[in-house]
Amino acid sequence: MYNRIYMSNAKVGSIIDSIFDELAAAEKKHPEWPEDKIHAVAIMVEEAGESMQAVLDYTYANGDIEHLKKELAQTGAMCLRVLMHL
Repeated sequence: MYNRIYMSNAKVGSIIDSIFDELAAAEKKHPEWPEDKIHAVAIMVEEAGESMQAVLDYTYANGDIEHLKKELAQTGAMCLRVLMHL
């Protein structure tokens, strides 16, 4: 379904690719994943907090949009990781 729907939109495809790249990097760096759902979601929430910090930096402190994109991709990757381990 991913290929049929999103491949026609290059921007969305690129975003999905960046999320999968971050997922692969996270799984390589941290191969263990908590079985406890609360701790698993806490990891995802930590990434979301980093995304919030990145958008605040971007908005109010001349932060880098690429850093914000990376943090958002990492948050998406952790959302996928939580879902994969339910």
